[in-house]
Amino acid sequence: MIVGAMTVDRATEAPAAAGARILLETTRATWRFTAIRGLLSIGAFEQLATGPLTTGELAERCGANAEILRRVLRCAAATGLLRSAGPQRYELTDACRASMDGWAFAGLLFNADPEIWNALGEITETIRTGTAPLIDRYGGLYGYLATQPETAAGFDALVKNNHAPAASALAQAIDFGALGTVVDVGGGHGGFITAILQAHRGVRGILTELDRALPGARAHLAANGLADRCDVVACDFFTDPLPPGAGGYLLAHVIHNWDDKQALAILRAVRSAIPDNGRLLLVEAIIPDDDSPHLAKDLDIRLLTIVPGGGRTEPEYARLLAEAGFRPEPAAGLAGIDSVMVAIPAS
Repeated sequence: MIVGAMTVDRATEAPAAAGARILLETTRATWRFTAIRGLLSIGAFEQLATGPLTTGELAERCGANAEILRRVLRCAAATGLLRSAGPQRYELTDACRASMDGWAFAGLLFNADPEIWNALGEITETIRTGTAPLIDRYGGLYGYLATQPETAAGFDALVKNNHAPAASALAQAIDFGALGTVVDVGGGHGGFITAILQAHRGVRGILTELDRALPGARAHLAANGLADRCDVVACDFFTDPLPPGAGGYLLAHVIHNWDDKQALAILRAVRSAIPDNGRLLLVEAIIPDDDSPHLAKDLDIRLLTIVPGGGRTEPEYARLLAEAGFRPEPAAGLAGIDSVMVAIPAS
C-alpha cells in the first residue's frame, strides 16, 4: 500500500509501524469526511452539478470564504468525488454525478446531518452511561427524524436502496407461497414486502408502520402495482396488537433498533399474533463473534450512538427468539452483510 510517498510491505511491517499506519489511516478518513461534509453543508455539490466553477464563483454562490474553500476542495478532490478542471476550477467527477441520486449519497447526507454527525462525537458519554445523548434529547433516531423532514427523506432513501439486494434475495430464498399472507412488521415504505409480492403472485401482504411512514408506504406500493395486494395498517408494536393469523411475519432491520427489553416486547407481540404453524423471518446484519473486520461491526458503532439497541451476534438473536417463545433455525446469508433467521413458534 501507499502511505504518502512510501510503499509499505505489510508482511514485513514492524508492529509499531503497523499500529501507527492503522491509526493514521483511520484519522485521515475522518479528515476527508469532514471536508466532504463541509462542502455538503454549504451546498457546493448542488452548485457544481450545474457545471465547472472557479473557487471564487463557488464561494460567491455558497457564501463561503474563497481561500478556505480552495483548501477544502483540494482535499475533497483527492477522494475522487471532485477534480480540477483548470486553475482554481473544479467539477464533479463522473462517479460523483452518477451517485448523487443514489442511496450512497443519501447515506452521506444522512450522516452529515449535524445531530447525526455530533452523535458520534458523544460516544464517550454513551460508553460511560450506556445511553446516547441523542436518545436523551429526542428519544432516539426516529424521534429526531420526526423533526427533520429532509434528513428523514435521506434516511428513507438510504434504507430503501441499501436493503434492496437483501429484499430480493429473501424473496427468492423463502417459499412465501406456502405462507399465504405475510405481515411486514415495521415495514417502512415497503421495500421488503414489495420484493416478496412481486416474486410470489399468490401471496398477500400487510404492512404495519407508524403514521409517519404510511403515506410513503402507500405511494411505494401503488407505484409498483401492489396497492390491491397489500394492506397498510397504522400500528405501534409496543402498544397495538399486530394483525393476527398470518402465515408469515417479517421483522426486517427492526430488532437492532431496540434494547433487549424492547426487542422482547416486539417479538412477544409477534408470538401473540402468529399461529402455531406460522413462520417468523428475522432479517438483520448479524455480527460475527470474532476479531475479523466486518461492516456489521462498524455499523454497530453508528447504531449505538442513535438508537437504544444495536447489532447482535447470532447466539444473541437466538436467545431473544427463544425467550420470546420461538425455536430459531440457523441463520442463512442473503446479500451483503444481511442474513435471515427463520423461527418457528415453540409449542
